[in-house]
Amino acid sequence: MSSIAALVLYPTWAIAVLLGATAMRLGRSTGRGLVALCFLLAYWVAALVLYSHPATRTLAGRFIPSGMLLAGAFVHAGRDVIGSRVRAPLVLAYGAGVAAGLIGAFAPGWLYRPGLTGPGPLFLPLALVSAVGVFLVVGWLLHEGRRAPPAQRARLLLLSVLNGLAVLAGGGAVGALMLGWIDDLVVTAPFLLVAVLLVGRTVLAGELGRARQMFGQALVYGAITATLSAGGLALLFVLLPYLVPGARLSLGWTLFVIFCAALPLDAGRMLVVEGLGRRIFAQPTGVRDLAEQIERTETRVEHVERLAEIGTITSAVAHEIRNPLGVIAAQAKLLERAGASPASVAALRAQVERARRFLDDLLRYGKPRPLELAEIDLRAVVEASVAAAKDALAGASVDVALDVPPLQLAADRSALGDVLIVLVQNAVIASGERDGGGVRVRARADGADIEISVEDDGPGVPPEIEGRLFEPFVTGRGRDHKHPGTGLGLAIAQRWIARHGGSLRHERPVRGGARFVVRLPVGGVPARA
Repeated sequence: MSSIAALVLYPTWAIAVLLGATAMRLGRSTGRGLVALCFLLAYWVAALVLYSHPATRTLAGRFIPSGMLLAGAFVHAGRDVIGSRVRAPLVLAYGAGVAAGLIGAFAPGWLYRPGLTGPGPLFLPLALVSAVGVFLVVGWLLHEGRRAPPAQRARLLLLSVLNGLAVLAGGGAVGALMLGWIDDLVVTAPFLLVAVLLVGRTVLAGELGRARQMFGQALVYGAITATLSAGGLALLFVLLPYLVPGARLSLGWTLFVIFCAALPLDAGRMLVVEGLGRRIFAQPTGVRDLAEQIERTETRVEHVERLAEIGTITSAVAHEIRNPLGVIAAQAKLLERAGASPASVAALRAQVERARRFLDDLLRYGKPRPLELAEIDLRAVVEASVAAAKDALAGASVDVALDVPPLQLAADRSALGDVLIVLVQNAVIASGERDGGGVRVRARADGADIEISVEDDGPGVPPEIEGRLFEPFVTGRGRDHKHPGTGLGLAIAQRWIARHGGSLRHERPVRGGARFVVRLPVGGVPARA
């Protein structure tokens, strides 16, 4: 094997195994198909390494046909991404790979002559079946991708490209070698490296929130650990003859010296790796970092338990108040039929409706539901939220201008919609207090975050409540306001955004009014959500 081939194949094997092991350990949405794909790519690279050495070339010839199991892994991975439960294609693809592997292990002469110098009687039929299978798999992935959501479509497209690269570096390379088009299978090493990197991209694209963050950090930590371990082992190899007592190396002393050197190695490695992690990542996942996070989580759990008690009380209070409100609303209808003053009846109904809105907000604040994370189209959510806010404020004639490009992020669609409805409603009400007022909703990508701003031309937030704006029951619209507030909308909105790992802040534009800015990570959601 040439030095260049070794520089490509060895890292390719290591990255494939690292991806597969990390996906098994930390992956929440990866699926078994992509894990199998990682390990089978590593298997194929190992077979190429064996084939590159004359002493192991014959042995490699018995392992190479098992590479057809990659076809089963591609079907498996595509099935996981799509969410299909159809088993027949999966069984057929893996079955074909197992059959080819058994023939290669026990009767390789049926597939090719020794040393892959020519085809055997079964090679051409197997090659034709494989080619048909590849076209069917790629066509299936592309067909499913056309009707899939954008995030899923991207992963299916990556799998299609991966399939093509695997064919070039697998059965295609074996056929080219037997036909004399290439001299060595290791020329396919660059294709395999690209394929493994694309597998890594596909795996990461399938993880959401905290899982994606931890997966990415694990890969970086693995690379740092490998660098430190390689340097330490190389140094120990050089120094070992000078560290062992006596003129000659003995097994006992060698084990003793290696044990003493290795004993502090893990602690020192963790110290360096976690120190570098704190410099690289905003939310590192080292042991000390996780311990501190556990302490914070325990504190939050106590807080959540208290909130749960408050939520139970809130539900009971809301139930007891809703029943009298229903009776009052029914009595108002009877009063209207009896000829009571329309203005008095309207005022009574307005107060009943106000009390109901307060109860709804109180329940949302006191008993928050779990997040339901998914890839969403931000522009669609903004448009739906603006329409809902306008419907809730029937009669408001304030223009709402949108500047929201097509952006994708991982979030709870309903929760984010509630936040935007609160912000847009507040902005429309504030702008309605001035002639010619308007509202502007903007969004932009900023690195790993997305920033959404809602700005109005109203009178602005009163200075006396600005510092407590996101506290419960703080509002600038009292009972006498045309649209009285409950003081819970912004508190609920901030809680939703915080649970997404983002922030909500208030700004005072230079020209007046108010601006509320939501900042959300594209794919990061804290574990407490």
